[in-house]
Amino acid sequence: MHETESAAWRAEAVIPRPRDRGPRLALDPAVGRALACLSADLVLVSSYTPDELEPLLPALGWDTVPPLVPLRDTGAVHYLRADDPALCPYAEGDLARRAEEIASWAQTHDRPVAWVRAGDHHAQAVRSAARRRYDTAAPLLPYAVEPATGLTAGDLQALRAWVRKMDDLPEPAPVVPRRCRDCGYRGTVVIGGRRRDRVHEECGSCCECYCPAPTDDLFQPCGDLMRQQCPDCRSCLVCVGCHCDG
Repeated sequence: MHETESAAWRAEAVIPRPRDRGPRLALDPAVGRALACLSADLVLVSSYTPDELEPLLPALGWDTVPPLVPLRDTGAVHYLRADDPALCPYAEGDLARRAEEIASWAQTHDRPVAWVRAGDHHAQAVRSAARRRYDTAAPLLPYAVEPATGLTAGDLQALRAWVRKMDDLPEPAPVVPRRCRDCGYRGTVVIGGRRRDRVHEECGSCCECYCPAPTDDLFQPCGDLMRQQCPDCRSCLVCVGCHCDG
């Protein structure tokens, strides 16, 4: 057991609320080594910083601190247990925001992502985030670990089986973003689980950008300015459709 406070915990500890214990990390280097041996890239979701994790490397079983998922909105949230309202009274809302950040991060990858955490509260949050806002190009698995026991041999076996199953999936077709002829933007979007180029094949412009000319006071998103625009709202009829109705 390691009683190691993070800066996020210290910032949260100044808020007056019932606290019968401080943060304690139950670490087993054998489990850490087993995670590192999975045929997958290990990435951390943590409020601890790399500097705070560095002294714990021997107990974690790692030589270096793995990369951390960037958490702009919930990076300072130290504790996320919806079944422990004394220590985390706002867990459900924080967990929903954390799930959205994980899904958003997974959306930028063409590889399967498994989010392993204590408790199963995140499963519904991940499904809701993926359904409402984020479509990922590869499967996103919320995997729950029993908090009282931590990662077990059975959990590691299940994760190995999932990794093997993911390895059998066909490689996604590479998508090379083209430059939008109007705004110069390069990028892709995930639609129906497939990553696609944002630039429309026919009009050569980004289907989500609005590039007004100096004299425009209405819509002029893209398209052939002479042939493919609505004469009233000047929307590209090839890729975004007419905006006259709103």
